[in-house]
Amino acid sequence: MLKAFLVCDQVIQDAQTGKKSLIGVFHELKASRFPAIHPSLWIYANLTDAHGQYTFEIRLLDVGRNEVLGRGAPPAIEIPGPLQVTELSAQLRNVQLPTAGTYEFQLLANDQLVATKAIRVAEIQEPQPPPSEST
Repeated sequence: MLKAFLVCDQVIQDAQTGKKSLIGVFHELKASRFPAIHPSLWIYANLTDAHGQYTFEIRLLDVGRNEVLGRGAPPAIEIPGPLQVTELSAQLRNVQLPTAGTYEFQLLANDQLVATKAIRVAEIQEPQPPPSEST
């Protein structure tokens, strides 16, 4: 059972408590031109009600073209019981975004889709300079 699936700028884990802080949770990105490259973002997932060996995969899908742009797999983990809360976080670097539109991060567990998180990518509209006045 998925409790949270978020995209953010950074995940920081406290060395003493193990608590995670999610910095800059977002649902939209803006770019001045395309194709665009987003230098770094993090995916965070919080799961419970699982038991056994799990392999996870994170995919980035261009929804408009129904095309997988990238994928990655953290190491497999053993979840000891259904009351265990499991947190996953992964940093993605140089995320390529070919056009403005909707993109979707997908989380798969043992090859089954368990979560999706859509983000919208918009083009920044540069302000037009005012017309020059003739004197």
